[in-house]
Amino acid sequence: MSILEDALARVAAVLHEINHLKQSEFPYVHPRSTLNLLEERFTRHQSVLEKASANTQIAVLHNACRDSLREISVYLPILGFVLRATNVRNAFEVYGPLQRLAHILLGADTKLIVSSEWEFSPFVYRAITGLREFVLIGLPAPESSNPLLLPLAGHELGHFIWNHESFSSKYEKQIEKGILKELIDNRWSEYSSLYPQHSKKDVEDVGHLFTSRTWRPAYTWALFQIEEMFCDFFGLRLFAESFLYAFAYLLSPGRSGERSLRYPDIKHRVSYLVQAAQEMEIDVPEDYELSFGEESEPAEPTTALLVSLADVVSTSLAKELIELARDFANKKDAPKKDPDKVEEISKSFGKLVVPIRKSASLVDIVNSGWKCNMDEHLWENVPQIKSGNRYRVLRDIMLKSMEITEIYERLGKIS
Repeated sequence: MSILEDALARVAAVLHEINHLKQSEFPYVHPRSTLNLLEERFTRHQSVLEKASANTQIAVLHNACRDSLREISVYLPILGFVLRATNVRNAFEVYGPLQRLAHILLGADTKLIVSSEWEFSPFVYRAITGLREFVLIGLPAPESSNPLLLPLAGHELGHFIWNHESFSSKYEKQIEKGILKELIDNRWSEYSSLYPQHSKKDVEDVGHLFTSRTWRPAYTWALFQIEEMFCDFFGLRLFAESFLYAFAYLLSPGRSGERSLRYPDIKHRVSYLVQAAQEMEIDVPEDYELSFGEESEPAEPTTALLVSLADVVSTSLAKELIELARDFANKKDAPKKDPDKVEEISKSFGKLVVPIRKSASLVDIVNSGWKCNMDEHLWENVPQIKSGNRYRVLRDIMLKSMEITEIYERLGKIS
């Protein structure tokens, strides 16, 4: 077979798979909309390839085949994500409330798909060409039906907002200057022992081809770190105490081995969260920071120096990022936790063992769920609920409450 025949066969196989997926039962409309857009996209690739012939210039032919191959690599994971969105392991009850939250933050045209991922970390697909208005949030497959972890979706929405608002551009020059200042003023002896051939004058020249390569990774890691910090602060602003509980459930005491360079180390990350909680007047659980252990720093000297530079600069921006997350959420009138409503809902859950009887915000439902979840004596006087079933019953009540809220919302629109 020729490269053109191979390319046509690959695109035809993808289109066949899309058509097969479209026969699935979708719990809401946006996964099917995604498939329609991807079908149009690959149909265009098919049309371009079908117009090629033996007389087509080899460079043009290679570009067409290469483009289609690249697009298959990009969009095949999206097809898998859409397929997993149909799985009953997902809590479909959360979709309506989470969709409304996305509309508040990102606009009424935002389309949300919630699915599961085979990584033990929430995940968001960012800025997908052709799917710009789609927010795709994946939760760890074993936890995708657990409403107590919904606050972590706030962190993932933060990633989409960070990119949508181009917030990184606000900090690029600031980070560059901060890296160079810390390097020259405080870390020069370490740097010069690694790169004795470079002078301070060389390093200060940001356009110097060879020296910029030596410190540029620190700049890149600092950009990644401040995005993660913003997303933590944004999730905290949206979901208050419940975000802290969900964060600890998923990440404490931390993973063994060397820390990730794209995140602040876990101890610093948690300390930033505590700082943000204090500034937002959110209660921090007692001994919260003690739930997290130390992570090991990189053993390789150059990497250790560069990530420490990134740490210094990202730390210096913590307060500004807290304000950015809080101000953006406030500007969008994002809901806040209502302590009175949380208390009321918690009584329904804890004393009456029933879901809510009227509409409530997702934020208040989730905080009520965590309040009950942290009660060691929850339902100990209810003999019908065995101790091993406590968490399952609580999650079912939370999901039913979200479903009731969705019914009220839809009835309100009809009336």
